[in-house]
Parts: sequence; structure tokens; C-alpha cells
Amino acid sequence: MTPMGRRALLAAACAAPLLRVGGAAADEPRSLRLRNAHTGDVFDGVYHDGTTYLEDAADRLNALFRDHHADVAVYMDTRLFDILWRLQQRYLRARGHVPAIAVHSGYRTPATNASLLSEGAALNSYHLRGQAADITVDGYGIHILANLSRGIGQGGWGIYWRSHFVHLDTGPARFWYRR
Repeated sequence: MTPMGRRALLAAACAAPLLRVGGAAADEPRSLRLRNAHTGDVFDGVYHDGTTYLEDAADRLNALFRDHHADVAVYMDTRLFDILWRLQQRYLRARGHVPAIAVHSGYRTPATNASLLSEGAALNSYHLRGQAADITVDGYGIHILANLSRGIGQGGWGIYWRSHFVHLDTGPARFWYRR
């Protein structure tokens, strides 16, 4: 497979039809390839069997998304996993393989979130509720990753230029850009 240029990749990713839970793909298993950028924890497997979320997989995902500063995990919003799955499906159609998504931040305790306010964290961040992730994908610039995320059409997403990651959450649809 030859490498795609930035414009060709973006065009292919944005032109690809969306997979909808509740539509044709609702009864298919969903899997994720994730790596916690700070702890090295990895999840590479099925988290939804096409009918329901798998409890063991959810436990492992909750641990991967934990606040590594305080070593505290919560039940993450499963809609976040579905957003990440859709993102991987868009990447698959654009590049022909499923990437490992690097998770830089998932759940945050109030103390961790407070320590990040000067770096642009929101006071009432969705990270505090287990509804957000800051991510990167090797080989993808943050603008391309953000455009793929935008094409999913769910939740909020933002670009954090200095930190080189994209934020995704299960809140209302919105976008922001921080230098």
C-alpha cells in the first residue's frame, strides 16, 4: 500500500460513510486498540459483542482510562468507547488498517484536573465524569485526527496545539482550538 498524501487521506476519511450504532453495524462486534501513553497499559480486543458491552472488557478499559496520577478508576461512559471505535473505523477505511490510539488522559480526579487548569483544562471538565479522552494516533497529525473526529458527528472535540493531542468527549456537539 502506498502512503496517502494529507489531502487524499482527509478526502477519503471525510467521504467515508459513517457507521451508526443502531444501523447496519449495530449487531457486529466492536473492538478497540488502545494504549495508555503514561502507563503502557494496552487494550486490544472486543468490548461490545454486537448485543451488549462486555463486563470484563469494560473493567479493563476503565483501568486503562484511570487517572494515573492518583491511580483511581471510574466507570467510563461507554459512548466514549463507541466514539473511539467509530474513529478507528474511519481510519481503517482511509488507511487500510486499525491504529492503536494513544490515550493521554481519560478520567481525572478533581485534584488532577485542578493541577491542569493552567494548561487549559476546563473547570467542569468531562474528564471529571469519565466522559472524555485526550488522544493521539501515531502517523496522524492532530488536524487530520480532529477532522476524522469531527466527521463522527458526536460529542465535543478540540485541538490542543501545544500538547499535540485531540480531546474527545460525550457532551454536546461543539469544537474548540487551543494553542
